[in-house]
Amino acid sequence: MSIRPLSILAAALLGLTPFAGADDFPALYNSEKGGPGAPNPPSPEEALKTLTLPPGFSATMWAHEPDVQNPIGMAWDARGRMWVAENYTYAERKLRFDLGLRDRVTILEDKDGDGVAETRKVFTDQVQMLTSVEVGRGGVWLMCPPQLLFIPDANGDDVPDGPPQVVLDGFTVAKDNYHNFANGLRWGPDGWLYGRCGGSCPGLLGTPGTPDEQRIPMRGGMWRYHPGRKVVEVICHGTTNPWGHDWDQFGELFFVNTVGGHLWHALPGAHFGRSHTLDPNPNAYGTIDQHADHYHFDTGKGWQASRNGAANDLGGGHAHCGTMIYQGTEWPKEYWNKLLTLNFHGRRANVERLDREGSAIIGKHEPDVFLFGDPWFRPIDISQGPDGAAYVLDWSDYGECHDSDGVHRTSGRIYKIKYGTEKPAPLPELEEANEDHLAGMLADPNVWRARAAQRVLEDRAAAGVIREHLPESALNVLLGTAKDPAVRLRAMLTLHSLGVIPDEDSLRQHLQDQDEHIRGWCIRLLTENFPLDTIYGPLPGQPEVKFPLAAEFAHMAREDTSPMVRSVLASTLQRMPVPLRAEVAKGLVTRTEEATDHDLPAMVWYGLMPVGDRDPAALVPVAEAGNWPNLVTWISRRIALASEKTPEAFEALLAMAVNKPATFQTNVVEGASEAFKGWRKAVKPKSWDALVAKLEPRADEATKGRLRDLSTLFGDGRALEEVKRVALDEQATVPVREAALRTLIEARPPDLRAICEKLLAARYLNVTAARGLTLFDDPAIGDLIAKNYRNFQSTDRPAVVEAMSSRVPWALALLDMVEKGTMERGNVSAFHARQMRNLNDSKLNARLTEVWGDMRETAADKKALMEKTRALFPSSKTATGDASKGRQIFTQTCAVCHTLFGEGAKIGPDLTGANRDNLDYLLENIIDPSAVIAADFRATVLTLKDGRVLFGMVTANNERTITFRTITESVAIERADIAKNEVQNISMMPEGLLTAYTPEQVKDLFAYLMSRNQVPLPAAK
Repeated sequence: MSIRPLSILAAALLGLTPFAGADDFPALYNSEKGGPGAPNPPSPEEALKTLTLPPGFSATMWAHEPDVQNPIGMAWDARGRMWVAENYTYAERKLRFDLGLRDRVTILEDKDGDGVAETRKVFTDQVQMLTSVEVGRGGVWLMCPPQLLFIPDANGDDVPDGPPQVVLDGFTVAKDNYHNFANGLRWGPDGWLYGRCGGSCPGLLGTPGTPDEQRIPMRGGMWRYHPGRKVVEVICHGTTNPWGHDWDQFGELFFVNTVGGHLWHALPGAHFGRSHTLDPNPNAYGTIDQHADHYHFDTGKGWQASRNGAANDLGGGHAHCGTMIYQGTEWPKEYWNKLLTLNFHGRRANVERLDREGSAIIGKHEPDVFLFGDPWFRPIDISQGPDGAAYVLDWSDYGECHDSDGVHRTSGRIYKIKYGTEKPAPLPELEEANEDHLAGMLADPNVWRARAAQRVLEDRAAAGVIREHLPESALNVLLGTAKDPAVRLRAMLTLHSLGVIPDEDSLRQHLQDQDEHIRGWCIRLLTENFPLDTIYGPLPGQPEVKFPLAAEFAHMAREDTSPMVRSVLASTLQRMPVPLRAEVAKGLVTRTEEATDHDLPAMVWYGLMPVGDRDPAALVPVAEAGNWPNLVTWISRRIALASEKTPEAFEALLAMAVNKPATFQTNVVEGASEAFKGWRKAVKPKSWDALVAKLEPRADEATKGRLRDLSTLFGDGRALEEVKRVALDEQATVPVREAALRTLIEARPPDLRAICEKLLAARYLNVTAARGLTLFDDPAIGDLIAKNYRNFQSTDRPAVVEAMSSRVPWALALLDMVEKGTMERGNVSAFHARQMRNLNDSKLNARLTEVWGDMRETAADKKALMEKTRALFPSSKTATGDASKGRQIFTQTCAVCHTLFGEGAKIGPDLTGANRDNLDYLLENIIDPSAVIAADFRATVLTLKDGRVLFGMVTANNERTITFRTITESVAIERADIAKNEVQNISMMPEGLLTAYTPEQVKDLFAYLMSRNQVPLPAAK
């Protein structure tokens, strides 16, 4: 059994008394220095004056320092009081969290309704790494990664009844990207507690003591916890850093994200796009894009270029915090049911109109509102209050998480934004109201009040004090007679969350309801006790269970006219026993109008992925039932990948495809081509020739190339000769010839060496030919490539140097060129030097040190190099070199992995938005890149059976091949060709990058790295 330590709250903190505010709260300090023209935050009064509002709106500073500081989350109780999570332990990058400090939860209240909170009390200040707070079920819930905590307060006197209880653990805080941690507790309309977590903080979720193999893996997205059943599940996967969510009037969950796409509909089981990494599930061939038809930045320039007002016309920038779907009547109708999210760099609220398009709900950009002029404004959350006003948390800091420039702990503001001049009606005493009155409040047009009434009912049910006659009360009346479907749905969800209609028969009667939202939620509620697939598929060890609804769901998939209901069914595939999924999927794919739907093809595929693992043949009838292009491609890819073990499934797919339209056949071939990447030999299916005969006359050039490649893979001698002819045909286009040469390299015919040697002199093809020659362990080849080095394009030379660095004799020949001056020393980068050292040859290492230099791997050397480099610069904020020359160096060295100002590769993080104006930050990351290394960027050393040693990253894998990314290419390699696979606890970025440069070149490079805008390359001489 796994033993997991308590979070930093820990045993010592659990012993602190009293549990409420203590007199020994550590003194706060500020490390944030401010910025030009704003060394200190403006006063609350001055900040409020900078707020620009639409006509009819007004604002008050509802609370500010010292009553609230570093607010990171908020929640409301039934009395209309705001609970605020204040985080002081979040610190600079080097420190990450200052555990000499503590965090606290305060309660703020505006009793007289004048727009200013006049009372404040501390509930607890005995926690650390606090990111969120929620109230209910007899106490207070706190997210303190890696744990979800519950502090009991059964009598509601705002004094903890005892020490915090660890409800869940496993919410890991990453060492490298610690600001993407778990956050955002909030009760859902279904009675579950929901939260969020960024993709850079992978977790294994479970109750304390749960063995690792039974824990739920989390790799970014949304999760939820059922307090009664004590069950946790990750409901969707992906995105970068979710930081805000809310439900619309029909219980649909939406969340916002920082970096990349900003708006997502949290479909259970969805795999959403990620900014920097691939989906961890190798079978998730396609991820779902954001649920908006726009971005709030210029995608042509990259999200990092949207700061400092550059994207104001588009919405302000890439980063978003907080989500509120306005569901009150106090604001004008133009805002009702609109989603508002706070734009971090734009210092405003973006407004999204949520429109249905097929099964998807897509955000449409409406005019931005609430423009905050305070340069210290750092929005964290937005929430609708009991009075229909919006409340905005302001962290109040000049920098941000990426700046690593300090934290201003003694400031914080909460704005209240209201419409009109009328004083809000007093909030009913919900905690004293009887159940019938509370049930009636579910129809309140102010959804805050309706939700609060539901929470009180749920709290009473959890405490066992609710009246038995409630099923016959106003809830059932609402469910049966209310005209507003949103109210009917709210009544049904409340009945379910109270445990009043837990039986299947009571819910099944609503599967035929006239309203699509009732039908969709019935499907969800009927199946919520069945485990949802994890990001990797069904949790291992789960027993197969009876699923009596399979036939009914299959019927609904064929007959229900609502795309929304079919979307719910597609999602529910992941709760069904694997053998029953294909039949429901067949019903879903018969709708040709949904072949290119935003969500449905991908959601169906995610449900079918485990089917491909267990029974690939079961996927063939699903492909045949419809003609959804992406789904057919993914099914073909999965079946082809399994063809070595289950050839009959691949044969059945191809035999069926022979009589299908050309588009269907093309999708099948495309999927098979992807599956067989890296394979050198496969058994030819019986129906292959018939498919080629049918498709080839009608195929485009890309498909013809795939047909030719696959025929070669299947051992067709005629196809192999045709590939050779194309590769050597000087009249053919370069891309076609190069593709043919790559096919030959994969097929490895007996005359491959001769062909590659011949093409070593062919312009634009020579670099591929050189890579082909690396297959042959002959020192003479290294000499041959060295002699032809000047014939390679300058942009291709790094790839040639990388190829020569993969074998000892060739690397020695390379160093001879450097010594003789036939190759510039700078062309051998630190990447290549490390590649050579990975060959572990003493003679080569000595030669490398003699000719190129040492990589300075000791801590003392790194520190000395940092000081030596720092001495080149008179200021930590400016560099005096030539930025244009620096761009040229960047292009030659750094751009092989990194993007800056939209140019470069995407192997490593995009640098445009990094803390580049901080000299110390740059020095630490360049000179000691492995000090803090993200799991996504750890390097791997591959030793191949043919003697080559490769250095790079594994970017994808399956049971037959791995996809390996070096600094110059991405290649699929068969596992059978790998002798050793060693994951290094070091960064893909090597140490010693500056070794190859003179002091002046170093100054030039840093001048470019620290520049705010793109600069031109030096003029050609």
